[in-house]
Amino acid sequence: MKSDFLFYPLFREEIDRLSRNSGRKEAGYLLRIENRTELSDPILDIILSCQIPEKFYYSARDDLFELGGLGSALNIEAAGEDEILNGFSWLWDADETIPVFGGFSFDEEPSSPEWEPFGRFRFTLPLVEIRRSPEGVRISVNCVNKKEMSRAQVCRELADALQSLDALTRNFPKEFQPAVADRQLIPDKPQWNRMIKKALRTIREGELKKIVLARKKVITHRDLWNPAQIIASLSRIQENSFTFFYQVDDGIAFLGRSPERLFRMQNGQILTEAIAGTRPRGKTPFDDQRLEAELLSSPKELEEHRFVAGFIEAGMNRLCADVRMESREEILKLQNVQHIVTRFSGRAHSSFSPLSVAAAFHPTPAVGGLPQEEIRSCLRRHEPFRRGWYAAPIGWMNRRNAEFAVGIRSALVNGKALHIFAGAGIVSQSNAHAEWSETEKKMDNFAAIMKER
Repeated sequence: MKSDFLFYPLFREEIDRLSRNSGRKEAGYLLRIENRTELSDPILDIILSCQIPEKFYYSARDDLFELGGLGSALNIEAAGEDEILNGFSWLWDADETIPVFGGFSFDEEPSSPEWEPFGRFRFTLPLVEIRRSPEGVRISVNCVNKKEMSRAQVCRELADALQSLDALTRNFPKEFQPAVADRQLIPDKPQWNRMIKKALRTIREGELKKIVLARKKVITHRDLWNPAQIIASLSRIQENSFTFFYQVDDGIAFLGRSPERLFRMQNGQILTEAIAGTRPRGKTPFDDQRLEAELLSSPKELEEHRFVAGFIEAGMNRLCADVRMESREEILKLQNVQHIVTRFSGRAHSSFSPLSVAAAFHPTPAVGGLPQEEIRSCLRRHEPFRRGWYAAPIGWMNRRNAEFAVGIRSALVNGKALHIFAGAGIVSQSNAHAEWSETEKKMDNFAAIMKER
């Protein structure tokens, strides 16, 4: 499809009016213009059809919320959460509802070269922001006056940027047809078996209660991968999950379809959940019900799930008042797998920012293990690669509200290499063959779009 949606005409009158009020020269302020609009094209289609290096997209799992961004008015990369919050504080002093999109890495230790463009923390205020909610669609444009320019000069810069964006070729990504040159398993199956054996010994010795071990497939393309083609194919999968796409440069993106919310913070309320325990989907309704019953009666899967639920509940009691368990040990069905889920809600203490809430929960035992304080160093000893942003928080926030998914069922695109990740929770009753099969199932969304199954 070809999108004919144009940005500059939508904001021409406002830009012209603001440029006539030139104002004094002043550095470090934001010019933001917002319009309600009717939108016939899907937001993801508009984002993917624009041939620019930086863009993002996020859709919520449970409600009608989407956030897309094109270009960059302001990027902040930092080593810690305080630098991020301080970097956006002037923005939120002007309007605390303005959202920024991004995330941070699983571990604070230096990452591997393929993850370098993302850094430790990275958040983006886009040039063009498209947001859909139950109230309708809003499109905003942002321009940060980094130099001492007059309001008229800032308006001219904004108009030039929008006209340049409109002038670009706008084509939706073509059908996904990978030309694969090489596949590498890290670890391979014998090494995975040794990893599980070592992890079980660590659990038996009492050092850990649970550890989530990850593996990845690195698929090398003969040419450069197109991240837009991959997320376009993933978005067509019919399942109840978050969709995220963060392209930081041409051919460099982190993307996926995650079933797991880390938390949502809205009007002082925090919603979060424990997702752990897995079975595949059945080939028939009867088979699916049999696997669901097996999942809910498995001592191993229930032990794994209750480790996570206990951790989440304890975290909620530290962060919130009036903590409630909204549902207990229900089934979340996805296209290829089904999980046990327990949900919690509470009223947030006012002292916590969205990033401090994310840091308090991350990494949950669903993606790391227990005890939380020791798990990062244990994973560095057990896993043969660095996770980067895999299994870490990704989403959006403003000063008081936020939603972050857990970056699982995900992949990193970097040039000719596609890194596809999956993990499995190891507890005392785990076995290597079953955990390998579980991780294969978790990679099935990517296998399906590459015609590998």
